[in-house]
Amino acid sequence: MSSMKASLSYYSRNFSPYQYQQMRILEFPRYRSFAQSFPNTIPYSEAIGFVMDIEAEKDLDMPFFVTAHEMAHQWWGIQLVAANVQGKHFILETLAQYSALMVMKANYSEEYVESLLDFELNRYEKGKKLDSKPEILLELVENQEYIYYSKGIINMYTFQETIGEYKVNLALSRFIKDWNYIDGKLQTNRYPTSEDLLTYFTKVTPDSLQYLIVDLFEIVNTFNPKNQ
Repeated sequence: MSSMKASLSYYSRNFSPYQYQQMRILEFPRYRSFAQSFPNTIPYSEAIGFVMDIEAEKDLDMPFFVTAHEMAHQWWGIQLVAANVQGKHFILETLAQYSALMVMKANYSEEYVESLLDFELNRYEKGKKLDSKPEILLELVENQEYIYYSKGIINMYTFQETIGEYKVNLALSRFIKDWNYIDGKLQTNRYPTSEDLLTYFTKVTPDSLQYLIVDLFEIVNTFNPKNQ
């Protein structure tokens, strides 16, 4: 509930108003271990949130993070639906990862954020080793979870640390507004691509830092946030 409320506050303030009158989380038995976002409802396995023993001093609060991620899909996936082409998970999943990270950043210590990024870096490196195909760039990612989840959150963290959280959120608020409305009228048949998203990132990035758009999203490159 803390994560739900913190997420509602952050996303409504930085991206766009929440579109429903309620929000609810539904627990289901641990026959499966996942959470998923539907309009105003998140089914959530007890296995990944309700029976975890979190020791605040050393353990990642994954229930808080996973809830923030699923809450973000109320924006990235429900308010805004990506075109069904290469790169759609960059919009849907990477932006949900980034959004959840910003909620963590606002509510937890820098050490917590670094621990989460270490966790994702390990997931990325493991996924890359297990993938039999060459790594694809983030802008055109397909079904490679280690890229759109783990590399995505690392690169987005680097992006906001460099140009500023405010500018990244400004780009995202413009992105969701422009693709949801034309002349103040709600649109339901417009589906952006990752190329469209990057145009919004480009506009808020200073000329001296434009290389980041290429390095982080348009070529295969890996950043360790601790080295930035």
